[in-house]
Amino acid sequence: MLNTKIMVKKFSNSNFIHKSSGIFNIHSKFFGAYFLQNGYVLFKLLTFDDVTKVTLEVKPKGEPIKSFDMNKKEPGIWQLEIENGIVKNGDRYRYIIERKGESIPVKDPCSMYQDSYFKWSVLYNHSIYKWNDYVWMNGRNFRRVSRLADEVNMLSPVEALRIYELHIGTFTPEGTYKSAKEKLKYISETLNFNAIEIMPVENTYSFNWGYDGVDKYAPNHTYGTPDELKELIDYAHKCNLNVIMDIVPNHLGPDIAELQKTGPYIEGENCFGYKFNFEKDSQSSYVRDFIIGAALNWLINYHCDGLRVDMTKFMCSDFTMKQMVAEVNYYCPLSFLIAEDGRDNDSRVTKPFTQNEIEYNELHHESFINSIKNNDVSLSNLGFDSEWDFPFHKQIASMLLGSWDCRIKNISNFDFSLRDAQSRVKYVMSHDEIGNIDGTRLISKILVNELNLTSKVCNCDTNKKCQVSAHAAHKLLDALVNGSLEKMSDSERLKFYESINLHCNFSVSDIYEAYIKAVKMHKLALGKIYSIPGPKMVFQGDESANLSYFKFFRKFSIGPEPYLRDKGYEPGIDAFKDSKLNCVCVCDKYCFINKGVENYITALNKLCDNNISLTNGHIEKTLFHENSDIHAIYTRKIYNEIVSISNFSGVSYLNNYGMLFPKGRWKEILNSDDTLFSGEGKYMNPEPTKGQFNYISLPAYGIVFFEKII
Repeated sequence: MLNTKIMVKKFSNSNFIHKSSGIFNIHSKFFGAYFLQNGYVLFKLLTFDDVTKVTLEVKPKGEPIKSFDMNKKEPGIWQLEIENGIVKNGDRYRYIIERKGESIPVKDPCSMYQDSYFKWSVLYNHSIYKWNDYVWMNGRNFRRVSRLADEVNMLSPVEALRIYELHIGTFTPEGTYKSAKEKLKYISETLNFNAIEIMPVENTYSFNWGYDGVDKYAPNHTYGTPDELKELIDYAHKCNLNVIMDIVPNHLGPDIAELQKTGPYIEGENCFGYKFNFEKDSQSSYVRDFIIGAALNWLINYHCDGLRVDMTKFMCSDFTMKQMVAEVNYYCPLSFLIAEDGRDNDSRVTKPFTQNEIEYNELHHESFINSIKNNDVSLSNLGFDSEWDFPFHKQIASMLLGSWDCRIKNISNFDFSLRDAQSRVKYVMSHDEIGNIDGTRLISKILVNELNLTSKVCNCDTNKKCQVSAHAAHKLLDALVNGSLEKMSDSERLKFYESINLHCNFSVSDIYEAYIKAVKMHKLALGKIYSIPGPKMVFQGDESANLSYFKFFRKFSIGPEPYLRDKGYEPGIDAFKDSKLNCVCVCDKYCFINKGVENYITALNKLCDNNISLTNGHIEKTLFHENSDIHAIYTRKIYNEIVSISNFSGVSYLNNYGMLFPKGRWKEILNSDDTLFSGEGKYMNPEPTKGQFNYISLPAYGIVFFEKII
């Protein structure tokens, strides 16, 4: 934790950047087009070091094109300042690069706004938008999450994050920033989340998941304008929601033809696409500045509170990771950084900077950055504030799905995964586990196991049986919850099974019972991530056991879908349409279940609000019984103590499961079997415990929370 003197200085830095100018005010170091306070517009381009001339072309609406020769500052760096008025907000512009006898027109790699993907960028003045979140941005709202939170200021720690992950294009039928804004009150006031994580909106050719962006500074133009994204974030802060922007510094998508012509941004490929030139040659340090400038753009210009940094392992540059942390900590001290690293919780990723590094970064920032660029710092501490907890996710998936994805259910391995879980983001399923496998959600995947559908699929390649069975499970559930399955005659039902490649004769009750069991397991999984101190995350729709597909989808300018992994479906326009979050419920019986799960996630979020041990507390002890698949966690913070007991088996216990509690009396405060949560209400514990050893009720595939009262 920073000392008070340094913290105060950093707060003043934050105010200066966000409030004195309202723009990305570190233009001398990074690239792009910026409206300056001195009445000029700065254009700064990173290109190849052998470029002999760069011309800026500006195309005002209804006027002839204006041309300006840019100045070469050093090899590969060209710059020009033009008086505001000669060029204006909303003008289109591009660069003409002279290289090897060829004139190459390109858009700005740091374009702040693209209203179409090709050639011309739009000059965008960030200072025009008038923000309404002064109190929030200056750390005067206790709901704001910050890496600088401590026990005396009005900020919440990163461990307190309860994140709702969403994708702008599929979150609403309209798929826009404006329509997403209309649902923020639901996320905040109904569900009681305190943060949203927006899947990447880096611009590219058309609709996509977000992880193939090319215009790293510009919001996706198919969702709306930069101002409309700002309105969404501004309103999120009004709703007491932190905003985490997902960014992708590890690769570029296929639409990179212009970027390849523009400068030294790319060095070969990795398993996701084209990778950045972070460490190859003398211009690599500028490419680092380019990607870190993109990160700062979302924090400063768009007032995001934190960043989720996609697959940092595949940046193949821990020096770039450490530089990103140093730059963000200096320019945006209240912000936080979450890595998706993928190196099995390598402790270096979230190990904080040393006190000497913190002070040196604050007092001699450029020298510290130069030492990182010169590879003259320790990489034993990369300084991220948190990371996605891959090992925990793998283990909870194995507890729910057994042999799915070649994982074996093992409660001792699951218990071991909790040792490093407290400071990391816990989740059951994210976009990856849904879309990159088969496009179906956890409940559908559980149904595959419960009905043994992989042995019943027909008319498909052996290698595709898992995907075909998952799609069949989804269609079975869809027919069940919309009421059509129950209306079918026996012969109609058999024909339906054949149409979805199933050779079977399940009754409606067979499918219904498997569905109810899957919902219980879904609630158990959600409850388990909330029982562990630290940040938690839920994917859009999972808060109400929504069954909508979320498939991988994208459309690119290069023509046919390129070199896609076999996902069991075509990842084009149909996958995009299928992935729209469908919240329409036509059958009261299933609406009751959806509402119950929604009530449950709301109660879990409120539980965290009221129990500090479930946010930034610590795990005092865990306990597991292999013979019964029972797992318990004892968490504590100051005066607040919680015991959560999970039952991963199909056996229920009615006042007959023996459990040893820590000393004191314990009162049940949440039970997944509550009728409010669409449970049976049978396996509750209305009376406080009387001693350390007690016989309690536990629902099958359920979780119960107890709070110490004496």
